[in-house]
Amino acid sequence: MSDDTLLAEIIELAKNHTGKSSITADTRLYADLGMTGDDANEFLLAYATKYDVDMGALIWLRHFDDESSVSDLMEPAITLAASVLSPSFAVRWQAARDAEREISIAHLAEVARAKVWADPGEAYTRTRGYSPLVLAFSAASVLLLAFFVLLGVAVGYAFVTGQLGETKLLPLLGVIAVSVLPFFLAFASWRSIERKLASARN
Repeated sequence: MSDDTLLAEIIELAKNHTGKSSITADTRLYADLGMTGDDANEFLLAYATKYDVDMGALIWLRHFDDESSVSDLMEPAITLAASVLSPSFAVRWQAARDAEREISIAHLAEVARAKVWADPGEAYTRTRGYSPLVLAFSAASVLLLAFFVLLGVAVGYAFVTGQLGETKLLPLLGVIAVSVLPFFLAFASWRSIERKLASARN
């Protein structure tokens, strides 16, 4: 199979998976096609199957994000705070960001010929940062969740001290459950951050 034919096939495969028509050799999966999470996984699985590519060396978080979740809103604020409080974390987080690479259609053609995955070179480093708006939104989400925690503590204290009178237990448990949710979301966000840090060490 000629190089042009292989490239055309991969472009067609990308078009079929994304529904987009303006795809070229330089098109990037993440930045240009918005591929991440399950969409990227389905596309690369189809690609690897079609061209019998060994994808064992692919480190997912160098190229894509985890499937989006509510806890992702907290990541910018958490990583910014952790970077300010811990210089060592700041170094590790920057290393993880520096290890990120964009995958182009042309690179997929090269990998298909080699039959084994290899990361793109430094020329394909992903350059991105958090805009002030994203940081503000992330900080606001953390503050909102902190409010729910304080609300749960206040309501629980008022119930224990008898200040709520004959308040039914079920609504009280609902308020407390909502106040516990932020801890779960923060934990999920931190686990995602840890996975990103690990992606730079592999």
